[in-house]
Amino acid sequence: MSWPSNGTSLLRVQNNMASTSDDDSISLLMSMGFESSQAKQALKICDGNVQRAVECLLGGNLADISTANASLSTSSNDGGANSIIQSEVTQYSNPLGRSACTAIALTLAHKSLELLNIDPVATPELRIESALLTTSINEGIQLYSNLIANHNCSGCAEHSSVEDLLNACSTLGNNENNYIMYALKLLPNSPRQGILSSNNDQHNNVMGLEALLAQCQTDAATVTEKQAYIAVVITKPPETILVILPNNDTASTTTTTTSTSKYILIDSHPRPQQLSPHYPTGSYALFHPTLSSLVSSLKELFPVTELGDGVPELMQMMYNSFDVYPFQLFSEE
Repeated sequence: MSWPSNGTSLLRVQNNMASTSDDDSISLLMSMGFESSQAKQALKICDGNVQRAVECLLGGNLADISTANASLSTSSNDGGANSIIQSEVTQYSNPLGRSACTAIALTLAHKSLELLNIDPVATPELRIESALLTTSINEGIQLYSNLIANHNCSGCAEHSSVEDLLNACSTLGNNENNYIMYALKLLPNSPRQGILSSNNDQHNNVMGLEALLAQCQTDAATVTEKQAYIAVVITKPPETILVILPNNDTASTTTTTTSTSKYILIDSHPRPQQLSPHYPTGSYALFHPTLSSLVSSLKELFPVTELGDGVPELMQMMYNSFDVYPFQLFSEE
């Protein structure tokens, strides 16, 4: 996508955003040289935000946006049906997104919790849609790019940590470009560190994936401002993904969750050779009926690294370590 020939600037867009209707927004984008169909699709993906639609169109992502779709399929896993929603847009759709997965995961955490906590009994598959994945990826990449451009993130050159991004966001102040810092709240005693292990005894593996995620649920049930879901950002360098856990005292690791609650894996990376039978070629949200089925998917993404005999135990642990950051939406109460 080249720059529009008429030279219309982003400043004009910003000055007109507050007063534009849907038709006005389309007309404004068309005045910049874009086709009507392009304008409509970009506005739909960007939730009607004209400035973000312009940035997306000018960024050359329209080919990915125009083909973004949602698909729903089911398979048997741990005795229950898993459904998946996909978008063809991934963090690699934008050249700036290669190392932006942590910023994307935080953006997804914020947007997903907002949607899921509006109506806790609603079916999660009807809340988490393809458009949410696409919008969150674009916004996460934009946030990451802004932090680097503004020199707010000295540790963000490659695969930034959650701490790097939160610290960088703190320098932006409380404004509309810094919703992550003021919308998400870490649960106490976080972050938590875990170790991937080939030990199948989950009850004794207190630093394993299942034990740590279950502990996050337990801790979320004890806070004063309880919410229906919590978001857990999991980082195993060089990748960061997001899981959404139902926050209730009756959730079980071995039986199907009550009501419509689901355990959700949300990932901005394509996994064309993993997560049978889906093999997602785009970003995706994979819904699980139980914590143990979610952990099975996570183990496929993050297998244990076997370094062989003679390698010091400390190095073995380093290669198999991961960090867990459980968040809930911020409450002023």
